[in-house]
Order: sequence, then structure tokens, then C-alpha cells
Amino acid sequence: MRVLIVEDELDARNIIKLLLNEFFEDVFEIVGETATINEALKLVKEKKPDLVFLDVRLEDGSGLDFLNNLNKIDFQIIFTTAYEHYAIKAIKYTATDYLLKPVNPEEFKIAVQKALDKKQEFEEYLKLQEKLDLDTKKTISIKTTGQTHIVHYNDIIRMEADGAYTLIITKNNKILASKNLKYFEKFLPDDHFIRTHQSHLINKKYISGIKNDFVILENNHKIPLSFRKKTAVKKFLKDKE
Repeated sequence: MRVLIVEDELDARNIIKLLLNEFFEDVFEIVGETATINEALKLVKEKKPDLVFLDVRLEDGSGLDFLNNLNKIDFQIIFTTAYEHYAIKAIKYTATDYLLKPVNPEEFKIAVQKALDKKQEFEEYLKLQEKLDLDTKKTISIKTTGQTHIVHYNDIIRMEADGAYTLIITKNNKILASKNLKYFEKFLPDDHFIRTHQSHLINKKYISGIKNDFVILENNHKIPLSFRKKTAVKKFLKDKE
């Protein structure tokens, strides 16, 4: 986790570094320290810190002035100051915590741990969001008369042509869609589905074997297998072993 210290007192900067090393050895990388707003603005842009220790009073203004000069605040803030009445203003900037000087080591430890916890929560959120986005890309919209079903690829067992319609068999449902089989084949990925017959499109994950001129599914359903598709299905089953 990258740390920037914006503090006008040298002793206070040294104490922060000392406590970080004492309580969180090798967890943080101090990417810069400064006593001025102008230098802090440059360091934020260049170093992209995750956490900023920010004194309210600096050599050329206040820590709040520094924040007001940023286009966005994409790091956590722990305010450090000797003036308790700045706490309410700190809350406005959604500070992770607020430390009064002289800094109490135990309070420091709690504040920094809070920053670490927030970073972990945010990373877990991003992972979850990435998974949800990926899952959304693996869905297909199926329209029926007066209704639209959003179905995940993995839940589709097979599709069967029924004239201008398509019968879709999922793990939990049967849907008669108002589009033909060729329409759905365009949207379903080849690495998931295989056309075993001009009237049948099957999810590969549910194929368990071949018997004569039929594909056998895991639910023991038999689906017609055309001669020209037999080689492709056999290859898939061999690769699956």
C-alpha cells in the first residue's frame, strides 16, 4: 500500500514513519513526504498513493486547500492535527480516520488498520463486480409471448427447432422462444455449444456420450446426431477425458 505523508512538522513525519514500521512492517511503501500543498499536488499525481496522512495546517495553506485543488480524491485520508475542531471538516472529505497530535500509538494503529480493511473490502468488491460483469456477458435474452427471460449459458441444456420457434430446455425450465434456432446459434459461443443436427443445438457440458446415431445427455435424453457432426462430437468427448 503506497503512502504519502503531507505534514509540515519534521518530527511528526518521522513519528508516522516510525509507527508504520513498528506496527506494519513491510506492509506500506512510503512514496513521498512534503510540508507544502504545491509539492503534495505533484506527488499525488506522480506517485498515486493509496493512503495520505494529511496535516490540516501546512506551510503554504491547509490540508483542506490541498484537497480542494484535486480533481478527484482516489486515495484514503488520515488527518493529523493538533486542532480537534477540524474533525467535522474532515468528515466532509470522508476521511478514513482523524488523529490528534501528539499521536497516540494505539489510536494510530487502529486508524491505519481501518485503512487496510477498507482497501481489502474495496478490492473484494472489485473482484465481485468483475465476476458479475463477466457473468452478465454470459447470458442470453430469450423473448416469449409477453415475457423476456435472461438465462445464463451454463443453465441451457439444449435447444430444439420447432418451425419458426425454438424450444429451450434449461436446468429448471422449458421456454418456447419466438425466434428460430439459427437466431440463437449466432449468439451462443462455439466453445459452449454444438449443433448436432439441423434441429438441435446442445450445451457441450451436458454431453455424456454417443450411442449409435444419438448424443446421450447427462439426464439420459437422446438427441439425434447427424453423420457430418459425429466426428466433431467424438473429438469433443475425447478431449474432455
